[in-house]
Amino acid sequence: MTSTISHTRRFEVLIVAITLLFAGLASASASANLPRHAVLGAGVAENNGVRVILIKPGSAADRGGLQVGDVIVSVDSVKIQTSSEFVSRVKGLTTRHSVDFQIRRGNAELSLPVKLDAAADENDPLVRTLYQTISVDQTLRRTLVTIPSQAYGRRPAVLILGGIGCFSIDNASDPQDSYMRLAHDLGKRGFVAMRLEKSGVGDSQGAPCITVDFQSEIHSYEVALEALQHDPHVDRRRIYLLGHSIGTLIAPRLANMRGAAGIIVAEGVGRNWIEYELSNLRRQLDLGGEPPAQVDAKLIAKEICMHRLLVEKEAETEIERTQPECREHNSYPASASYMQEVAALNIAEPWTKFSGPLLAIYGTGDFVTTHDDHRRIVDIVNTLHPGSATLMLIEGMDHHLDVAGTQQQAYDLRVKQQSSGPYDEALSHAVLDWLCQRENCIATVGSGATRNLISSGHE
Repeated sequence: MTSTISHTRRFEVLIVAITLLFAGLASASASANLPRHAVLGAGVAENNGVRVILIKPGSAADRGGLQVGDVIVSVDSVKIQTSSEFVSRVKGLTTRHSVDFQIRRGNAELSLPVKLDAAADENDPLVRTLYQTISVDQTLRRTLVTIPSQAYGRRPAVLILGGIGCFSIDNASDPQDSYMRLAHDLGKRGFVAMRLEKSGVGDSQGAPCITVDFQSEIHSYEVALEALQHDPHVDRRRIYLLGHSIGTLIAPRLANMRGAAGIIVAEGVGRNWIEYELSNLRRQLDLGGEPPAQVDAKLIAKEICMHRLLVEKEAETEIERTQPECREHNSYPASASYMQEVAALNIAEPWTKFSGPLLAIYGTGDFVTTHDDHRRIVDIVNTLHPGSATLMLIEGMDHHLDVAGTQQQAYDLRVKQQSSGPYDEALSHAVLDWLCQRENCIATVGSGATRNLISSGHE
């Protein structure tokens, strides 16, 4: 990975690789119609072979002797050539037996038996998380539905629409997981919150996530919304959509198709994709300290590579044959068809059709999206429906909804140090302050983090 990141995925690639493996294995223990996954606790990337890039301390991988830098040769005698093959292979294994990892460490080849762990369920005394299933195109998908422990009857609900990439939302072992923390905070105030595991990720069946297109991803969220509307814990008239990152492109489209009580968007895109990618690359190259002439040269190359893939829809192999640098510029955490569909979207159009309340949230530490994009979304909605949209800034929050500081500090932390901060609780406060103006919330438990809210009001 280079020190600069050209778009959302460029700094998520490590997270994507890790989470595919943390939550990608099938388990023998069943829940309802879909078995829970097992956990390896390692991340891989393709670098002169399928190489281990992270080991979670105390995990099955750690106990079994896998180390960062190991190259995976085979899994239970099946040869491994790509990270996708590795994920596909281990996905069907269970916790009932040891898995034989044939690895290359330096000049030596070793055989390591690894006994996989069972996935942990979320455990919070103030909420309950139900591991449910929905059927999408004849395949089962995992949903995590968090409900209040202290509220009865049908409650207002929030469907969380996640960011781009093949990461898992089922991460009970990570106390700083942003979507889990947000869902639990919503539950503690009386809301039902649903998260959806993407196709082929974690417990979910379906095609490998990396092959799914954008319209199919929207469809899966549409099915999830329908399930939420029929959930006995939910008042179907009071369902809000919360889109994060690429989920901000899905939210208004889904609301216009199926209806919603309101929309919340956070760290989103407010202009057409190609314009967004070019400005995003320039910003991140500048944060990385690239010389101005080199910045402009990379932008020229980026535009050519991106145009060939996303507009002309040339095959990636052909593009890279004639322009090898396009392998980096066209690196995405989603299929070419997914990105081509995103690039063809009119970003403003669905916002012109949305007439409900809107909260747009931007963290000032986010170096992947901009304040101006969020202001643009709010202005589009307010022009047609004055006073219905609000813009909120959260000081120091980054694109991953973590505490990070300035854009430069966030860039250095994420890209140069390949690390992250804790979940920014100010996001939960901002979301709940807005929701509780519209719904009957349970009394808050504790306080804090509201100090990070630095701008609020109609724009």
